[in-house]
Amino acid sequence: MPVGAHPIDPSSVGVLDRRGPVDAGRPVVLLHGWTGSKEDFADVVEPLSRDRRVLVPDLPGHGQTPAIGGESAQALGRVAAWVLAWLDAVGVGDVHVVGHSLGGLLAQRVAFLASQRVRSLVLVGTGLGAPGEATVDRAVRVATTAREEGMAAAWRTVTGGVDVVEDDPRGDFVRTRFLELDPATLIGGARALISAAPLGAFLRGIDLPVLVCHGDGDDSWLPHEQRLLARTIRGAQYVVIPDALHSPAVENPQGLLDVLQPFLAAADPR
Repeated sequence: MPVGAHPIDPSSVGVLDRRGPVDAGRPVVLLHGWTGSKEDFADVVEPLSRDRRVLVPDLPGHGQTPAIGGESAQALGRVAAWVLAWLDAVGVGDVHVVGHSLGGLLAQRVAFLASQRVRSLVLVGTGLGAPGEATVDRAVRVATTAREEGMAAAWRTVTGGVDVVEDDPRGDFVRTRFLELDPATLIGGARALISAAPLGAFLRGIDLPVLVCHGDGDDSWLPHEQRLLARTIRGAQYVVIPDALHSPAVENPQGLLDVLQPFLAAADPR
């Protein structure tokens, strides 16, 4: 169990957990981004589970999983230790780790803490560390508004004042999910995002199969930032997913699966 982690009751964690066939490949855990939840990967879980066990937890303070503390509990190192303790609690040893956005920074920390049990690393729509100025500015505005005016005002900051379009179930779900977040979770996550330091030395020496991929329209981490991430990691694969913005699992799930499934299969024998 990671240093500083406490035993976790698996029944307290919201999770999508799909077991693969008897001769399945190694399990894969998928980690969502800032203000996200397990539902962000809903469209890729079933296809992935044809080959392996797939686990998608709501991270602490998100979805159906209670927070583990205040703002400081969203620090990447603390959440990474929580992920590893949770995997212990559900009986998963060696595992592929997929992280999206802030979850990609988290996935890097999981590998840093326990590289011996990480079979491969997939980094989706993320970078070496904190994103560029425009994304940081947006995160600061949202977090500051949440602290000073509350979550409803923060949501208006996210959307530019535009509410959910009628007959948009996904948009309605995202709005409700956001409004139900505790402000401390939102603010702590923003702090983790904008202060994330690169793990450059670790990533340059990492001995794992790594896939870096992003949507062709991603503007949260710019393409040159994501190419730099791929170049930093020796032997990393780099793929741009068409017809997707920052969240390929939502916007083009088949495009993500087309690169993710063969990558995981090739990494299984490692």
